[in-house]
Amino acid sequence: MLVHHLLRGTILSGFAFLIVYLTKTDQLALYIAPRMATYVKLSAIGLYAASMYQFYLVFRIWSGSRTEPDCDCDHTPSPSLTKNTMIYGLFLLPLCLGFLLPNTIMDSTIAAKKGMSLNGAINIARPSEAKASGTGNSPSLADASPSNSTQGRAAPSPDDMFPSDVYTESYAAYAKKLYTQDLIEVSEKQFIEILTTLDLYREPFLGKQVALSGFVYREPEMSASRFALSRFAMNCCSADALPYGLMVTYPKAEKYKNDTWLKITGTLELSEYKGNPVLQLKAAELESIPAPDSPYVYPDYDFGS
Repeated sequence: MLVHHLLRGTILSGFAFLIVYLTKTDQLALYIAPRMATYVKLSAIGLYAASMYQFYLVFRIWSGSRTEPDCDCDHTPSPSLTKNTMIYGLFLLPLCLGFLLPNTIMDSTIAAKKGMSLNGAINIARPSEAKASGTGNSPSLADASPSNSTQGRAAPSPDDMFPSDVYTESYAAYAKKLYTQDLIEVSEKQFIEILTTLDLYREPFLGKQVALSGFVYREPEMSASRFALSRFAMNCCSADALPYGLMVTYPKAEKYKNDTWLKITGTLELSEYKGNPVLQLKAAELESIPAPDSPYVYPDYDFGS
């Protein structure tokens, strides 16, 4: 039992020290979203307290003052070395990896494995689609497009250009705000929300100037003049992080290698990739920038409130 308590105490304290180390070196954000940081830091206190109890039991057994619990329960660990090695190994392996492997940001290699998302509104039904399926009353985006408004009709109102339902009200309100801007800056704070809004209401935004920062990512199917400019969007932790961005077209795109960080200003247009319509940024200005201290973007939980 003494060895088991010693191993448990070591593992528990190891995880506590790992959290403290990542916090002190400002690397905790590479693994979890800011909203989870407080809970993880508090968990280090619980892990430390649990490890101290295990070390206390070690001392009790070593000093001979430990007494068996007064119950019919069998607290004796399995005598199987293989079973114990597998059980403790499940905890020791990630702990060792946490201390031994370098803490690096996710890049295009991880993006290739997770898959790039170029359709921000993929999980949100477009109001025009809701009408086509008979589940909504909103006017279609095609009816509100600038090309149709010139055929002897008055210019469409903002409500016509940005129809909404109960699921898209906040995006429609935000789209009306973005539409008034000469240059749409895709900020880090609302990176996800802005790209989702632009993708949800594509037609009205075609021809708009957009500025976006991110890292270069390519797939084999992309032509020599194209690449994706993206950021990893994290909701809870690095396990759920997904690359998220815009397709970019530029005549000299080949000169920019994967994982190069760029700030690009260009014109928004509609294109096609892998048989699906996607928004594309026709680059006019490209500027190399250093990777930010916090390379990930997170949902804005105040969006729409």
